[in-house]
Amino acid sequence: MAQIGIGELKHAKPQTAPKQELKLHARPHPTPEAKAPAEPKETEGQLSVDILQREDQMIVICPIAGVEKSDIKVSIQDDVLTIRGERKPVEGLNMGEALVRELFWGTFSRSIVLPDHIDRKNIDARVHQHILLITIPKTEDFKTRIIHVEADDDDS
Repeated sequence: MAQIGIGELKHAKPQTAPKQELKLHARPHPTPEAKAPAEPKETEGQLSVDILQREDQMIVICPIAGVEKSDIKVSIQDDVLTIRGERKPVEGLNMGEALVRELFWGTFSRSIVLPDHIDRKNIDARVHQHILLITIPKTEDFKTRIIHVEADDDDS
């Protein structure tokens, strides 16, 4: 499970995957002596997130298209927010027939280390247009406060 800290996100840059060339080759018919390919191990996927910071709150944005609301679990323990879920394959489709597989099917999770001054009791999670939005309010002592500079009587 990948874990990120908010302090590391000051200058986040979009990640681009290297371009991959799709090559289709004819496969020889397997012979009885040929060994079957090893079954891939089931791994847990990592959920992509964007984290916005506003003066009074932080917002975590996660794409969850194809995931049922009942299959999403959001929890907080100490200073770690964890999002877990499962994206189930579409019924009636045999994914073994896929020419290209870029989508992740199965369980996924993401943990985010939060700063100290957040209001843990008022975190809100909701799904809107296949996006999970988690709103994390900041406490008063964490919000930006403007300090007005006053002039001394002598400096007038």
